[in-house]
Amino acid sequence: MEIAVSPAAETEKPVVRRLLALNAHDFSEIDGRELGPHGEYGYRYLDHYWTEPERHAFLVRVAGALAGCVLVRTGAPHRLGEFFVVRKHRRSGVGTAVAREIFRRFPGEWLVEEVPGNDAAVAFWRRAIPVAFQETVTESGTAQRFVVGP
Repeated sequence: MEIAVSPAAETEKPVVRRLLALNAHDFSEIDGRELGPHGEYGYRYLDHYWTEPERHAFLVRVAGALAGCVLVRTGAPHRLGEFFVVRKHRRSGVGTAVAREIFRRFPGEWLVEEVPGNDAAVAFWRRAIPVAFQETVTESGTAQRFVVGP
């Protein structure tokens, strides 16, 4: 299976926006978010991924077909803004391969966070993180902190 993770060009922002809408729709079962007055969830910080140097947007393709997106905020620590793989490609190894590629591209300290109730995400990240990690669980969710070498 050919998996490609490529930076999203600014001209691809509408594609990222639509993928994030699918992600928000899936996530609404967990966080209860509502559609806005125009029938959209929206993503407040999307434009920042093309104007701020510490933000990076990626598109995921499987065998050339669009399969998801990833938003990364670099810093100390690096964080995921969003991580989305379409349902067709879940539980097939695509997410793990994409996560590890993102970690490889941004070595250093990472903090991955999952909201309360997103048990599937907690299980996924426990499998996908390629190094030993420290995990904390609080009322605001679960988080894994780890360092990926160059």
